[in-house]
Amino acid sequence: MGVGCMETRKIISFGNSSYVISVPKAWIRENKLKKGDSIHIDEKKDELLIYPCQVDKKEEPKQIIIDIDNKDITLIRSEVVSAYLNGYDTIEIKGPIEKNAPKIKAVLRNLSGLEIIQQDASKIVAKDLLNMEEISIITLIRRMDNIVRSMLIDSVASIQKNHHEEIAERDFEVNRLVYLAYRVIRAAMIDSRLAKKLGKTNLELLTDWIMVSKLEKVGDKSKRTARYLANSNLSMEEKRELEKIFIEIKEAYFNIMASYYKKDIRTAFDIENAHLVMINRCNEFVKDRHNASAHMVIEQLKSLETSVRYIARAVMGMEIV
Repeated sequence: MGVGCMETRKIISFGNSSYVISVPKAWIRENKLKKGDSIHIDEKKDELLIYPCQVDKKEEPKQIIIDIDNKDITLIRSEVVSAYLNGYDTIEIKGPIEKNAPKIKAVLRNLSGLEIIQQDASKIVAKDLLNMEEISIITLIRRMDNIVRSMLIDSVASIQKNHHEEIAERDFEVNRLVYLAYRVIRAAMIDSRLAKKLGKTNLELLTDWIMVSKLEKVGDKSKRTARYLANSNLSMEEKRELEKIFIEIKEAYFNIMASYYKKDIRTAFDIENAHLVMINRCNEFVKDRHNASAHMVIEQLKSLETSVRYIARAVMGMEIV
């Protein structure tokens, strides 16, 4: 039976106070272990995690070659980002480079830790220089949160003055942090040793994944709302009413992030319960209005409010120690 497959082993009595189970040969081979080597045993409530003591042993770098012949930049970008998220240490982009070289390098620069180490007429090679064990997921989330807060504040201000371009620039930085967070979280989900070094349980990693996803969504909706506001033809009365709704959603976001850091479940319940009230207010705002701009902005705000609600649900499901 191969590595990663579920199998059953019998417990064997050993002496007066010990028990023994055999370890699959394939796992021994995969981890380059031999007779006499030590292993770590991490005891959980209903399971034992077993892994080699050589936690600092160097694994073989993962490498991938992406052939870009007859591919447009959109597909190239998707393949590069996929390789990055899947933990490849070296990404070689091979083919007719000259035509898309500036765009390809822009994609690589948007992925934290990747450095271009080689470039010629037929290829670009990028290498990941980050040490996963030194990356703090909560620090990444705080950095995303700080940027998203500023985006929300300026998006509200866009009701009176256009701030769309500045907000869009900050959205690129949020995306950069999102990709890095996804890469680290995914790696920790696969490697229990990395998760242990990061001080993360499986449930915490799941919560982190949800938080990163929803922070990206809040940032994206802030950007889109500002863009629609820049092209809107709302009356002064509509702007005032819309501003009140937007400020309440922004404050709900601020409150739910504070509750996330404090693990304050009560605030999360309150925000979850207030969700439908806010959605109804949004629907009332556009009721009997035939202003297309108002409808487009409200749809973005409803989606933003829904993302805040999902953050509240993530907080409600957090482990409380």
